[in-house]
Amino acid sequence: MAFNETHSPVVVDQESLIALKASAREVSLKATRQAVYTGAGETRSVFRTRGLDFQEVRAYQPGDDIRQIDWRITAKYGKPFTKLYTEEKERPVYIVCDMRSRMKFASRGDFKSVVAARTAMFLAAVAEQKKDKVHTVIILPDMIKTMVLNAADGGSLALIPDLASASLPTVVPPDETTLNQALNEAERSLKSGALVFVCSDFHDFNAETVLRLGRMGQRRTVALVHIYDELEQHLPVGVWTMTDGIKTVTVNARESSVREAFDSSFGKRSEEIREAVRKHGWGYLSVQTTDDYLSLLARFSRAEAS
Repeated sequence: MAFNETHSPVVVDQESLIALKASAREVSLKATRQAVYTGAGETRSVFRTRGLDFQEVRAYQPGDDIRQIDWRITAKYGKPFTKLYTEEKERPVYIVCDMRSRMKFASRGDFKSVVAARTAMFLAAVAEQKKDKVHTVIILPDMIKTMVLNAADGGSLALIPDLASASLPTVVPPDETTLNQALNEAERSLKSGALVFVCSDFHDFNAETVLRLGRMGQRRTVALVHIYDELEQHLPVGVWTMTDGIKTVTVNARESSVREAFDSSFGKRSEEIREAVRKHGWGYLSVQTTDDYLSLLARFSRAEAS
């Protein structure tokens, strides 16, 4: 699938989101669940979801996937048994999209906020094709905006004005909204069996975040889309001026101690996220602002479609 429509790298324009919705028509979250469950290629390491409902066990038959052997029952009866699953008929999809001040940055490629908004739109459009009920949680600097996308109101198209507005520069309040506040808001209406995507740079990821996501993932599938810029990963030598359109910050990175502290902070947080992902079995996709992130998502989703 080719995503060749033009779009602004700094703010979200409505025309490109409409084009993106059209591009997502070939993709199905049903295929996503199937691909992840079977572990085809490298897709298993991207969004490892449960995606299928357990139905029963039966005696192993030639051709059965050995990964689905129920070893507890096999040990009990002395012969192999296979777990059988049925595809989920429908599941609620929750999309948490971080559009706070620190997301409005990139040294190259799209702003992190643009990556998050376009990813959210893509996921919403894909879920819509499956006729899944889509819930969105947009994290703004001063508030959390929630919405349930209904076909009568335009479905995923109703999300476009909010994403476009959220991408614009704005004055940052002293007590900016936190990721944990947004997760708390999402958890209020979270249903069992839901698929939860969180698109963020996770700059305020902490122990409380792990606890909240852990609770959310107990009877649901959680997938993190970690968005970052290469300048956050490694700060080169020099004096760097950065702006989000309103606020300007200058960083003096001539001293090696400044660069090492900066790089270490990103590395430590990234490892904490990955460790939580490994421990809890969440899905995880790391996206740099220069990546062809929509093709990444599309290839993943269509891995088992053929």
